[in-house]
Amino acid sequence: MNLFEKNYNKKNLLKRILLTFVSVIFMGITLSVLNIINQGMDPCTYMNVSIADKISWSLGNWQLLFNVLMFIPVILWGKKHIGIGTLFNMVLVGYTVDFCMWIWEQTGFDACLELLPVKIVAMLVAVAVFVFAAAIYMSTELGTAPYDALPMMISEKIKKVPFKVIRFIWDATTVVIGFVFSGRVGIVTILMMLFLGQTVAFVRSRMYIKR
Repeated sequence: MNLFEKNYNKKNLLKRILLTFVSVIFMGITLSVLNIINQGMDPCTYMNVSIADKISWSLGNWQLLFNVLMFIPVILWGKKHIGIGTLFNMVLVGYTVDFCMWIWEQTGFDACLELLPVKIVAMLVAVAVFVFAAAIYMSTELGTAPYDALPMMISEKIKKVPFKVIRFIWDATTVVIGFVFSGRVGIVTILMMLFLGQTVAFVRSRMYIKR
């Protein structure tokens, strides 16, 4: 029985699916706030926002296409990384950001974030919630986003290079691509590039989700 089959025969499956769904939605909500604050976000979303803005696409549409393309090698060579959480992440994050951005514009919440004290507090809260949501998403073990699965697959093939090094190069390359398209990079993107993986791993190690 492979990892995919084992995950879907474990107890508390419905609870884990619900937690995965909610965590992905919260990642999208927090990313929409960070997008308004304009001080950066995680490397993958930063790159996708930069490209989507450049080609005049919605983030949801571009990120879905990007994820489908990234999903192809995962299907071919990394099936163990695929689960319902993979699909949730591929489809929901970008469209949740788009929907929340529309809500913030309609309610005037985006204007509130122009005030510096509010902006700082909102940024700190958004980053904290994003990290917590990402940790829950990983802890449910119901699949990995294609963007995260690919460096894992590379690490499995290039065993002499530590995964942390491969992941840093992966994220740094993504940030460079984002910078090429946008011409600017925020402090949150730099910090997430350097510390997001370790921070999520630390928070995840303090969690217990019954499986």
